[in-house]
Parts: sequence; structure tokens; C-alpha cells
Amino acid sequence: MVVSADLYNASGPPTVLVAEIETGTRYRASAYATETDYGVVLADRVVWLPVDMLGEPFGRLATAQRARVVHQIVAILRGV
Repeated sequence: MVVSADLYNASGPPTVLVAEIETGTRYRASAYATETDYGVVLADRVVWLPVDMLGEPFGRLATAQRARVVHQIVAILRGV
């Protein structure tokens, strides 16, 4: 899931910030994971990837789900 800011992404950067999505059954929703229709977004697995390594878009998270993922990532970065 691309989690870098829309303004940043629209500027045509060579990289974007992404959170891993687990599509199997190993992970469930937790303080640092959000369950979505696409799998479980793992907020503690965020990396910068080159834009050309991304696949085709396959969906969008609901606004509340995206806000939860961003909140989880910020909490991890702050050490909360």
C-alpha cells in the first residue's frame, strides 16, 4: 500500500513509501496491522521503493482504513 503523501506522489518522485500487505493468514488486525479487503496492512513494515517496482493499482482503502494505517505508522515512528 502506498502511504507517502498524495502531494509527494503527484510530484513524480523516483520512490514512494509503501507498507507491506500480507495476503495470507499469518497476520490479523492488531495495534500495528489493519485488516482490509486486500489483506492485512502491516504498519511496522514500511519501506521506500522505486516507482517502477510497483505493480498495477488494484484498489483503494476506505478513508477510515487509510487513516488507521497512517496513525499506526506515526505511532511506530514516535515509539508509542
